[in-house]
Amino acid sequence: MGLEIPRSAALIVTSLVLVACQGGGSTGSGSAPSPASASPPGPTAAPSTSTTGPSPAGAGWTLVALGDSETTGSGDPSGQGWVAYYADLIRAGQSREVTVTNLAANGTTSDQLLGSIQSNEQVREEIAAADIVVLGIGGADVNAGDDALAAGSCEGTTCYDPAIEAYAANIDDIAAAIMMLRAGKPTVLRAITMPNVLTGAEDVIPPFLSEIATEVGVHQARGFNAATCGAMVAHGGACIDVLAAINGPAGSDDGYAAGLLNLEDCCYPNERGHRLIAELLYDTGLAPLVAS
Repeated sequence: MGLEIPRSAALIVTSLVLVACQGGGSTGSGSAPSPASASPPGPTAAPSTSTTGPSPAGAGWTLVALGDSETTGSGDPSGQGWVAYYADLIRAGQSREVTVTNLAANGTTSDQLLGSIQSNEQVREEIAAADIVVLGIGGADVNAGDDALAAGSCEGTTCYDPAIEAYAANIDDIAAAIMMLRAGKPTVLRAITMPNVLTGAEDVIPPFLSEIATEVGVHQARGFNAATCGAMVAHGGACIDVLAAINGPAGSDDGYAAGLLNLEDCCYPNERGHRLIAELLYDTGLAPLVAS
């Protein structure tokens, strides 16, 4: 169970959308199709540091967002989402124009995103021209674990371990491919991570999950988040800890009761949650685009 809950949803555009990654509807509680057939192996190496200096003062930046419904703005009644709020913070804090292209699509798995980055020329061109690349992916990957748990082919949190392992390989290849396309140019690479969206949603999630909601929610988030942050660090980027910010240090607090998750449009951050995510991203800084 991740953030991919609606069974069908259109691509939400933040600004200047030129092409969307392939997505689909969801099944079970995990909200997206099981991962697609394996994509060709991703790049094996990528520059993790810049070879040129920061952008000239006052120059505009291009921000590209990639991912699933974690990134389209789902759960925010305004439809803006953390990508738009993050861009607003950059504009206000740096006095620069920021052009946003949101390529996220509901239901996209990490396997599908990797395939798009490897083979879709429009996506590749957008990334190659981006100063800032942000990722919010993984919620749709949870579906495979949900299906296994519902089928009774495994027990509890172990059902999600294969999905976490596959995601870890994909997200590392995604980060490597992004940095390879950037070809050593100054790049801000950032990723959000998952909250625990199951605790507090026991009345609306499927019965096979409700009795072990907190155990599964924390396990999912910790596993996927460790993979995301590891890939970001390995390729010169950074991540934010959404689990702790929304669910507390142990990851088990009720984010709905805290007013940060949207139970009516389950299970996503609400406007306040999206704004918090944007603030956490902005706090990571903008090196190497600007001197720290």
